[in-house]
Parts: sequence; structure tokens; C-alpha cells
Amino acid sequence: MFVSGKKKDKIFSIFDHVIKIVYEDKYILIINKPAGLVVHPGSGNINGTLMDILSLKKKYLINIPRSGIVHRLDKNTTGLMIIAKNIFTYFKLVNLIKYRNIIREYDAFVIGNVVSGGTVSIPISRNKKKRVCMMSNKNGKPSITHFKIIQKFHASTHVRLKLETGRTHQIRVHMLHIKHPILGDPVYKLGCSFPKNITKCAYQMNLLDRQALHASHIKFLHPITNILVDCYIPLPKDMIYLMNYL
Repeated sequence: MFVSGKKKDKIFSIFDHVIKIVYEDKYILIINKPAGLVVHPGSGNINGTLMDILSLKKKYLINIPRSGIVHRLDKNTTGLMIIAKNIFTYFKLVNLIKYRNIIREYDAFVIGNVVSGGTVSIPISRNKKKRVCMMSNKNGKPSITHFKIIQKFHASTHVRLKLETGRTHQIRVHMLHIKHPILGDPVYKLGCSFPKNITKCAYQMNLLDRQALHASHIKFLHPITNILVDCYIPLPKDMIYLMNYL
């Protein structure tokens, strides 16, 4: 089964957020999360999260852990997320993620000219000085990210990344570690998150107010129906617009 972003999506909106349903059956939802939406309640974000929205719009999710959310995206990362519609499916999906049986790919614009694709295998732990952040740490949890080059620009590169593990902020930490932080990232950066040499036009227009990171592809064997679910959505409008000026 292949679900393209060109398909006419179902939409529901609340709290000024528009959520597109990319795929739905009796057991799962796959949504396209917009930028600016926090996934789970936490410090500074008690209400108005994706978890709240799902509980209000999909009442049957109230009794499922985390309203059926089985993985997360950062607040300002866009793209695909899987939601379980019942408790049995929830734990099946959690196990698929645990045993790395769900393919998750991201598109990102990173600072600098990446020479070639590769793999970053650097453990990650919580930052001891700033607990809301993560950091590379040889004593941290094993973390693996694969990446390949899609397109090179003047002073940046479009890369596609594949997660082998799924640590908090993993892609952002790993790209910073190899000195190619994600364009626009306000936290994991080398100096300025949007350096002037990206191009004067893009810098002056401040075309992106978030990290240029998008969860574009999810592929897995459906835990209930045993059908291959293969969902892809293209880059969001803000990243497409930015790309024209890189």
C-alpha cells in the first residue's frame, strides 16, 4: 500500500492547528504534523498539544496511552506520525519501533556542503547543564543515523536521513556533531542558525523560523492486517520556498 502526499487528505483543525490525515484504517491513523505543534504536554506546554487535540477530536483515543501516539516529533519538525486507534494496536506498534521494524526517513537542509553520504553512530545523552537538550556523549545511549545527499546548494545541502534508533533530538544532535547542523535550528547550531553565507537573499528575508527538518517517509508491515503501509509526503511549503533561495 502506498499513500502519496498528492492524495486529497482528510483534515481536522483545533487550537489554530490544521492536522491532515494521510492514512486511516480501523486500527491506525497516520497524520502530517504541522510546525509549531507540541506532541506531549510538558514544561511550558501544558495544553494545546497534539495529545490534547487527538483526545478532543477522536474521543476513542482517551483511554489509550498518550492518546495512541507511539513516537514523537519535535515541536517545529513537520511530517508523518503514527497513531494507534486501540490499545492492542498501540502495543504492537510500540514493539515494531522497539525492534526497529518501522522505516522512518526525514528530509533536512543542513549548513555547509556535505561531501558524501554516511552514517553517524554516536551515543546521545541528556545535557547535564541544560536538561531540555541532548548531547553527544560516549557514555550515552547508542544512536545511529544514516544519511545521503539529495542536492547541493551554494552553502547548504539537502540530505535524506534514516533513523536506526530514535533518541530525543537524534538527527539534530548528530548533524551538529559532524559540523553540518540543520538550517534554522535555534538550539543545535554552530554560531548562527542561519549564517550569512547561505545566500544574502535567504538570510535577509529570514525565510524559515524553525529547523528545516521534515519527517517525509514511513514504511512498515501493518501489525494487524499484515499489509505493507508505505507513506510519503513531500516537503512542506516553507521548506520548498526556502529551497528556491539556497
